[in-house]
Amino acid sequence: MIKGMRTYEYRLYPNRNQRRRLDTCLYESRLLYNEMLEREKQHYQQTGKFLSKYDLTALFKGRGGAYVPASTLQCLADRLQKALKAFLAHRDQDWGFPRYKSSNQWHSIQLRQLAIDFTPTGRLLKFPAKLGSAIKIKMHRPLAGTPKTCYLVKRANGQWYALIVCELEAQSDLSHPDDDRGAIGLDVGLKVFLADSNGGTVENPRFFRTSQATLRRKQRRLCARKKGSHRRRKMARSTAQTHLKIERQRRDFHFKTAKRYADAYSTIVVEDLNLRGLARSRLAKSILDAAWSAFLDILTCKAASAGGQVIRINPRYTTQKCSQCGEYVQKSLSVRTHICPSCGYVADRDVNAAQNILKAGAPPSGTVADRLPVEPRSP
Repeated sequence: MIKGMRTYEYRLYPNRNQRRRLDTCLYESRLLYNEMLEREKQHYQQTGKFLSKYDLTALFKGRGGAYVPASTLQCLADRLQKALKAFLAHRDQDWGFPRYKSSNQWHSIQLRQLAIDFTPTGRLLKFPAKLGSAIKIKMHRPLAGTPKTCYLVKRANGQWYALIVCELEAQSDLSHPDDDRGAIGLDVGLKVFLADSNGGTVENPRFFRTSQATLRRKQRRLCARKKGSHRRRKMARSTAQTHLKIERQRRDFHFKTAKRYADAYSTIVVEDLNLRGLARSRLAKSILDAAWSAFLDILTCKAASAGGQVIRINPRYTTQKCSQCGEYVQKSLSVRTHICPSCGYVADRDVNAAQNILKAGAPPSGTVADRLPVEPRSP
């Protein structure tokens, strides 16, 4: 029996007083987090050990004041403990020690207890009185599963959203014996976003490149403004809103593309690329603009929801090998057409690679995903 988690995002419409309370809670919770981090540093210098989250919760009990709920205070201690554990686990890899958070690094308030800290009721989302009691919410789709946690997130454009994390019901079998959908191989790229083994391609939208001129202009204006001034904060907000728009455009494109393939095919085969290494190459900006890793995560989630699976295979020689006869044909990145001197097969290099990917990873029919993945959270 396998359980999954899914996050639902809904727009909040707080009034002036509720917005003031939310902003104050965000500000106060950040100060409390920084103070907790300071106490951890002092305790470590004195004893050589870190305080546990239970010790932190006891030390800061009642410190929430008029704006920070008690459960949010507990979540701050838990959040700091997770950061410290991650640091200790990866310090051999030069991970940095947790840092103090500035206002532009702190955007969310966590509430963890359903019916006590948050209660979705149709057109309203009920909160503790410290946050404004009940805030108008637009629930454009119903919740599935049991709500476990709620995050109140403030976006760069000043709008507030509720991210409700739900635990889905356990599903023991995701297979579909009568599923007659086929298998397909996908090869992600830069000239086109992806090419499939059937010869289809999806154009690369290049959202960051398209908005780069706007960002350049806004960032120049931002640098010219005096630090600490109202005009600088205003321009910083405008720049952040442009980045938010790019992020949303890219994510919308990823979801629509992933759903199209997940609904049409039961098995999708992709390359298991070293994306972290590729992001440090000379093509880093274009690779990060395409966001292959985010797309593949979304594709995996959508395929599992549709009763299919995504298989990742070793990418070695998928581009150089002929998909018809198996002959290795060396070609540089600038050569966009595969021409096999052995069998005479001619195809786009990305389509040829997608066909090799399909042959390398397509399992026997009837194989399905073995688990429900955690659905990627909305930005």
